Order: sequence, then structure tokens, then C-alpha cells
Amino acid sequence: MILSQRDVDVLKLLCWCQFIRPRDLSGVVTEAERRNLVGLGLARIHEKSGAMLLTSKGERLLESLFGGAVPQMSRAYHAPLVERRIRVSRMAVTAYHSGVDIFTLAPEELEDPASLFLPAITRGKGSNPWGSTRVAGIVRLGDSLYAMHYVCPGIGKLALMDELAAFSNQTAHFRDMGRAFIFAGSSYREVLSELERPAGREDTKLLSYGGAYRCLQLPIHLLSCDSTGAVQLQIMAVPDYRRKLTQAALKGQYRPPPDDAPEWDAMFQGAPFVLAADMDLRRIDAALRSAKAEGYSQITMAALEGQAKQILFPRFRDTGLARVFVLTADAIQEVTGRKPTIYTPPRTQFMTAKGDVADAPPIPAHRKA
Repeated sequence: MILSQRDVDVLKLLCWCQFIRPRDLSGVVTEAERRNLVGLGLARIHEKSGAMLLTSKGERLLESLFGGAVPQMSRAYHAPLVERRIRVSRMAVTAYHSGVDIFTLAPEELEDPASLFLPAITRGKGSNPWGSTRVAGIVRLGDSLYAMHYVCPGIGKLALMDELAAFSNQTAHFRDMGRAFIFAGSSYREVLSELERPAGREDTKLLSYGGAYRCLQLPIHLLSCDSTGAVQLQIMAVPDYRRKLTQAALKGQYRPPPDDAPEWDAMFQGAPFVLAADMDLRRIDAALRSAKAEGYSQITMAALEGQAKQILFPRFRDTGLARVFVLTADAIQEVTGRKPTIYTPPRTQFMTAKGDVADAPPIPAHRKA
């Protein structure tokens, strides 16, 4: 059997993420294709979690295809660690669907303006530069680097100063680049519910994610691990995306914002305009405050449909704070150079760097006893 690019990409995703629930791979391969990989002995299903994982045979195949340039990780089966790996895999698959290169082996490899490094692949090997930090990924998008965290109800607390130190130290190779955070989750609503949950008393070292959200000076973007989040990452991977997408959306009605209002992206029909597709809600709140100080009763914003329905309509439009528009596919494509849809690997045969195909033994016939 000749393996397709799709087959190999699934095996690589399993290698980098360790545990992935089959439904989270539904946008990458079909159920039949997943069954083929299991039938070939290249992948299997973890009984307790229901997640898909790579077998030792699959690992050996990837090592032979890529000259050993794959992560070498020991696998642990403790339930909390498995659940953490599954959460990180949702974030990684979303990045993969956006066209981000997630198959890196070190932070120094984030040279591509759309690339992701997963710290889990280096934890527990020699000295651990990440310590006990909770960062799930470092992603480069355009001209900025982002520390990605998976946030969900009951996620617990983090040592914010340790997170900032590790983020700074492990990305020191990249100078003169912006720094920010991405808080990702299964939906924008779920992430925001944890950030806005009453935290009670915070101690001096450990903060809830809500506490970190309120006190961090760096920008924080929310991300939904689905097709909407994938398009959001496509947009954010474009350098200077706010100005470019604002001009593409407003066209002839675009007017530059005043120099003393950095939270505004334009003036539109006589009111401040904010591009909200990167889901930096604190920036939107700051734009509202400065607009009110200047005597404007409302602002205007534009975002993706999923973002508007989940958060921006109820939070800003329905409360009378803003007019909220949905970005058109044409405006997004004008900026990103691609249709705003998720990337799906082709079914064409996989070719190695040397131009060889990947061959696997025929699938054995399985029969019930």
C-alpha cells in the first residue's frame, strides 16, 4: 500500500502530539483512512481515553522517512497527563488546519512566519528549560511570537513570572519581534467563562488564568480550537494584518485613525473602527473607553462570523456598545492570499525529500471469530 500525504501527516500529528481523539482528526482524514492506519499497525486506539496514538511500528516508519528528524518522547499514561496531551493536540490540530507548520523540534526553528513549537517534545529530556510552566506552545505568526495556553473551566493556576521568564528565555533568539499570549480552548465562550470566573483571593505566586488575564501587560488573544480559530490564525500570520484587513474590509470608506488612538484601526462613517478578528478583547475594551472619552456613543468592529455569534454580538452589539459586522470571505482572501477555509492534506501519494514513495504492507483481512 502506498501511503498518501494525508496518511503521513496523521502519523506526524500523532508523533508530535502523542494522544489525539479521533473526532479531532475528522478534518484531516476520514474514518476509513484512520482504520487503515490502525489495520497496518501504524497507529492504535488507547482504550481508557479513546484517543489515537502512534505505535512503535509507526515511529520507526517516520524515522526512516525523515532521517530521524522526529521527536523522541517517552509516553506516560497517567490520566491527567493524557488529558493534557489531548488538550494540546486540539490546539495543534487547529494550527495545522490554519496552515501553520507545527512539525518543529526546537524554538529556534520558528523561522517561518507561520510555525509552532510544542514544548512537550523537549520536556523530561536533560535539563528542562520550561520547568513547571503550563505553556502549551510557542507560535510565530507574522512579526510576533505568542505563548499559547489551553484554558478551560477548572484548569487551575499558573506561576505568571515563571511563564514570562521561560517565554522570554526560549525566544531570545528572535529579536525585535512582538510578544503576546494566546488563550485557546474548545470555544471562545468556554475560554472567556474561565477568565471571568470569580477567582477569590490570589496568592503572591500562583494566579488563576482570570487573574493573569487581568494583570498581564502583554496582549492576550482568545482562540477557539475549530475552523473559526484556524481562520483567525491565518489572518494573524500576515504581517501588519490589522491595517491590511481593515483597509480590505472598508475599501473606499476607510479613513486612517488619529495618531493618539492606538486602539482604533480606522474611522468608519464618522466613528472609531476596530478589527476584532484577532479576539483581543482587552484592546476592544480600551477602544471603547477612549471612544467614550472622545464623545462617541458607539464604535464599529468587524470579525469572523463564529467570533461574532459567540462573543461579540452578545457582549457589544446587543448591549448597544458597538455595531458588529462579519468580515467577507473576499476581504480575508485579499489579505491572506487564500480562501478562509481549513487546510486539508491531499490524498496524493507521499514523496520523501529524495523523491521516493512511502510503501506499507497490504492491510491484512480482519475477521470475527
